[in-house]
Amino acid sequence: MSSKKGEPVQPGAQPAHEEPTSDVHVLNERLNRDPRFNPPTPSPWKRIALLAFVVALFYVALKLRVNLAKQTQVVYADRYSQEFKFRPAASPVITETLKDGRTRLRGVQPTARL
Repeated sequence: MSSKKGEPVQPGAQPAHEEPTSDVHVLNERLNRDPRFNPPTPSPWKRIALLAFVVALFYVALKLRVNLAKQTQVVYADRYSQEFKFRPAASPVITETLKDGRTRLRGVQPTARL
């Protein structure tokens, strides 16, 4: 058979046409014979890698969800400084415990370390 453009296809080269049917067993047999509808199964390591990836995604989603629900908690808020006990400060000193365990001070100037 020649591969030149424009040449007609040989009558014997055409695929055999099967009669249409509604019999389920015949249709299943045709599907099983056609390699287009029977791809090879993926290798076991690819399946394991996919499952590990899905589990890791669920873990990350749960960790993000737990951290999202946790709010910062005001541990200490004092409107009065030690020097001026009876006069409210312009801005109160607020100590917060952050999600990662660190403590943030608001309304306080950084002190010089000697």
